[in-house]
Amino acid sequence: MYTIDYLSHTADIRLQLRADSREELFRAGFEAMNQIIRPDACRKPCPCLINQTIELNSVDNTTLLIDFLSDVLTLAHEHKAVFCELNFQEIGASHLRASIGGRPANGFEEDIKAVTYHEANVHQNAEGQWETFLIFDI
Repeated sequence: MYTIDYLSHTADIRLQLRADSREELFRAGFEAMNQIIRPDACRKPCPCLINQTIELNSVDNTTLLIDFLSDVLTLAHEHKAVFCELNFQEIGASHLRASIGGRPANGFEEDIKAVTYHEANVHQNAEGQWETFLIFDI
């Protein structure tokens, strides 16, 4: 279970993500980014014509999340697609392997230029929930 809160920001898109697990936090970021790129594109079941595998090693949870979302964003631009399916084969504090599936998109509603490190800090709060802020440069 996770929540995505859209917060005000002068020029970019700022979110706060909260989730019961690391995996769900990453899933929240993935789904939030898709909603920004192409709202409601993933509402219907995905005839996934484009399938990719992402495998990453990073120094910590925060870097891993930013690297993961950046890779998904790059693949979305390369394939002119929105990725609606996400399956993690492995996910830890500094490593993940996931498969993503998507479909061609006829343009993006919002052009995200980058997933930034500004304010990002993946951690567990006092209640044991995973949380972070995310800022997308548009």
